[in-house]
Amino acid sequence: MKNVNFPHSAALAPTFATPRPEGDLLLVGPKGSHAFGYVLVDSGADYVVLPEKAGLSVGISLPTKPTTTLRGVGGGVGAALVPSVSLEFQSVQIKADVMFDYSNSVRPLFGRSGFRALRDIGIDPTDWHWNP
Repeated sequence: MKNVNFPHSAALAPTFATPRPEGDLLLVGPKGSHAFGYVLVDSGADYVVLPEKAGLSVGISLPTKPTTTLRGVGGGVGAALVPSVSLEFQSVQIKADVMFDYSNSVRPLFGRSGFRALRDIGIDPTDWHWNP
């Protein structure tokens, strides 16, 4: 049985009293990899969101200018969506659609495109464990 365990802490939460699920994320590109450490697991986010500078540093070909706007509760920033990016999440290799943030100011997070990628490689959502 394949499963993914999401550790948790209050470090990524808006208040230190509320734990949030998090997972270890690595971006992999043609020129190497970029480790993010623990990132917020956010089922309310449509995509995995990473900074543009991380994508460029590992050799991912990104548009020179943002092609869309990434919107959240704090407003919007320029971004570009790149399909099928190589990632390693909790030591599991996947390919997921990633929204690259051109302001390089949004915290990296693991959204629903990452969940779908986990499901696509055979990880049953009932085997995703988070025990706050």
